[in-house]
Amino acid sequence: MKLKIQLNDIEELIEVTRKGDQLFVTRAGQTTAVRLLARDGASFLLERAAVDGQPVGRIRAAGAALDRTRRQLWVNGQMFTYARVPERAEPTGHSGDASLSAGIPAVVSQVLVEVGSQVNAGDKLILLESMKMVIPIAAPYDGVVTAINCRAGEAVQPGNPLVALEQA
Repeated sequence: MKLKIQLNDIEELIEVTRKGDQLFVTRAGQTTAVRLLARDGASFLLERAAVDGQPVGRIRAAGAALDRTRRQLWVNGQMFTYARVPERAEPTGHSGDASLSAGIPAVVSQVLVEVGSQVNAGDKLILLESMKMVIPIAAPYDGVVTAINCRAGEAVQPGNPLVALEQA
């Protein structure tokens, strides 16, 4: 999932990919892997690892909401503010990378693809349920699934990217 974030008044583009119990965060061309070790309310302990999986260090963090879009995060004694900055969807042009999201609040019924799956335009990627209806999320063009940001049984909100698809 690609996110444009605002971190202490500087906008940056980051990419977050989940593989198993690890998150891979790429920022300014550098990738860091993190794994959640413990959580207690808004406080959590993360283990930072090199991309090869070797532990590098631990991160103590806590977060709090400032308002509907901005958050504060305390990381190893430093305070950061961040906000997810929504990106405008391209109406019809294929930029080569698209995130697909729900149009209404729903629950993920089935994830029909895996990261790396080759898909054709119109293939069903995810099935959502809302108000006793099944809503398919389909590929808008031929491509490769680069990220899956949801799992069966999870409630999802409109606009949150569920699948990232790179045009073939």
